[in-house]
Amino acid sequence: MLVDWTELRTLMEHKYENVNVDDIRMKMDAIKQELKERVQKYFKRLDKLFRKGKIQDIEQKRRFLARLRPEIRKLCVVRTFADIEELVGAATEVERVLGELGETPYESLREEQEEETSESNVEKQVAVLNNTLINFFKGNLHDPASSSSSTIFGGCQLCKRWGPYGHCLSEAK
Repeated sequence: MLVDWTELRTLMEHKYENVNVDDIRMKMDAIKQELKERVQKYFKRLDKLFRKGKIQDIEQKRRFLARLRPEIRKLCVVRTFADIEELVGAATEVERVLGELGETPYESLREEQEEETSESNVEKQVAVLNNTLINFFKGNLHDPASSSSSTIFGGCQLCKRWGPYGHCLSEAK
C-alpha cells in the first residue's frame, strides 16, 4: 500500500493544526523493534507518536507490523485484528512462545525470570536466618525439628538426610 505523504500531511495539518507531521513521520520511520527488545517496549515507543499525531487505528496497525521483528511479524499477518491492542496482545504471545522454543532472542525475559528466582532464594535465606535467630533466642537452637536451612530446604542439601542439629550425618563427621 503506497501512502501519498503530501495528502496525508495536508489532512493531518488541516485536522490537527499544531502537529508537525513531517517530524512525527520521520520519528515513526526511525522506530523498529530492536533485536532483544520486547514487543511491549517497542509498542510503547510507537504509541507515544501515535497519540501525539492522533494516528488512526488502521495506520497504527500498519506501522506496528512494518518494523516488528520478522519472525514475529510473519506469524501475526496471517489474520486480521480488530484493533491495535488485539494485535499487540497477539504479538506479545507469539514472542513468548518463540522465546520458550528458543527461536528468538529473548534474553530480557530470561533475565526477568532469573531475577525472580534470585529474589525468591533471598527471601528463603532471610526466612531461614530469621527462624534461626528466633530459635537461638528461644533456646532451641539444637532442636533438629526447629527451623534451620536444612528444615526449610528438606534436609542436607547434598544428600537430603537428617542428622544432629538439622544436618546429615556426613556433615556431623
